[in-house]
Amino acid sequence: MTSEPMLAVSGLSKSFKAVKAVRDVTFSIPRGKTFGLVGESGSGKSTTARLVLRLVEPTDGTIRFRGRDLAGLSPGDLRRERRHMQMIFQDPFGSLNPRMSIRDTLTEPQLVHGIGSPAEHLRTAERLLAEISMPRTALDRYPHEFSGGQRQRIAIARALSTNPELIVADEPVSALDVSVQAQVLNLLRDLQDKHGTTMLFISHDLRVVQFMCDEIAVMYLGEIVEQGPREHIYGAPAHPYTQALLASAPGKGAGKRARLKGEIPSAHAVPSGCAFRTRCPSAFERCAIEKPLMRDIGNGQKAACHLLDEAKAA
Repeated sequence: MTSEPMLAVSGLSKSFKAVKAVRDVTFSIPRGKTFGLVGESGSGKSTTARLVLRLVEPTDGTIRFRGRDLAGLSPGDLRRERRHMQMIFQDPFGSLNPRMSIRDTLTEPQLVHGIGSPAEHLRTAERLLAEISMPRTALDRYPHEFSGGQRQRIAIARALSTNPELIVADEPVSALDVSVQAQVLNLLRDLQDKHGTTMLFISHDLRVVQFMCDEIAVMYLGEIVEQGPREHIYGAPAHPYTQALLASAPGKGAGKRARLKGEIPSAHAVPSGCAFRTRCPSAFERCAIEKPLMRDIGNGQKAACHLLDEAKAA
C-alpha cells in the first residue's frame, strides 16, 4: 500500500477580487485518517473545502488527490475523479432535492458516474439504508417526511453511494439538535472504520473536532496558524488564537487563559503582520510589522507566532 497521502494541499490560495479568502494553506491527509479544520465563521474553512474538490477554482497552489494534480486534469478526467471524492454539506434541509425520492437520491450518483446496473444501484441503496439504520420503506419517501437527523443520515448515505476514498464533511452536524449530533458523529466514525474512508472534517465546534479528528489545523482569517496531532493541540496549544478558542469552548477547563474577544476582521482588510494581533492579548510591536512564519515546535506540532521566538530567546 502506497505511503503517499490521500490528499496533499500546498500553497492553496483564493482571492475574490479584493477579498483574500484563503491564503497559502498547506496540509496533507494520510489514507484512512481524519483531518480537522477548525476556526470561527469567516476563517476560510468552507472555502478551503470547496477548493479541495475544485468546486471553486484556486487562485494559486496545488491539490494532489490520490497522487494526481487536480488542477492539471481535463474536465473529463476531473469528472471521472469526482466519483472518488464526495461532500457532506452543513444543511440537510437544503442539500437534498425535495422533488426526488430517497431511492432516486441514493441511486443518482451511481447513474451519473456510470457505476453498475439499475439492479446494482438499488442493491447499493438498500445496503446504505441498512448501514444508516433506516428501513427499506424509506426508499419511496421524500426528504420532507424525515427529521433533520434522518435527512443528514440520508445525505451521508448519498455521499457513500459511489464508494469514495475521500469525504469532505463541512459542518455536518451544526444544523442538528445537540441530542442528534452525537448519533450522526458516531455513525460517521463507524462508517469510516467500515469503509476505510479518508475525511476532511470542518467545524467551528472544538468538542466535535476533538472527537472526530486525528490531526487538526486551526484557521484564522484565511490561513492556518497552528497544526498538529489532536492530543497536542488540545493538551498544549501554542498559538494564542488556539488557546483563546479552547478557553471559550463550553466545558473546557480554561484556567487562566484569556478568552476570545471581539470579532474576526474583514477579509477585505487583513491586518498587517500577524492577522490575529488586533485581538491577541500578548501582541507586541513586532506583530504589526512582520508576518510570523509557521515553525516546527516538536511532536508534529507547528504554529505561526512571534511569541515562540521570544520564548526560545528567553
